[in-house]
Amino acid sequence: MLDGRAKKIIAFLKDKLAEETEPSRNMLKTYSDYIKDEATDEDLEKANNQLNELLKDLSLGLMTVIPFAPITIPMIAKFAKKYDIDLLPEWFKDTLK
Repeated sequence: MLDGRAKKIIAFLKDKLAEETEPSRNMLKTYSDYIKDEATDEDLEKANNQLNELLKDLSLGLMTVIPFAPITIPMIAKFAKKYDIDLLPEWFKDTLK
């Protein structure tokens, strides 16, 4: 049982990290430029926002494979709302409009 969950997590991570979207490429280029002291503050802020979105995507996917997910996900969502923490990625919010 645990072996199956681990495989799902690894497969999900692999898929998410393998997606080469334009924003992801820009994010990585900005971080590369930052290392060379060539990135602007605006570019760095955009890259950080993109990384934040990517981490939100990963966390939502990972939460679905944890034990007792139907119970823990609503509890986590309620906790996040209580402390004004935004868990949902922008792409998901856009689909609700």
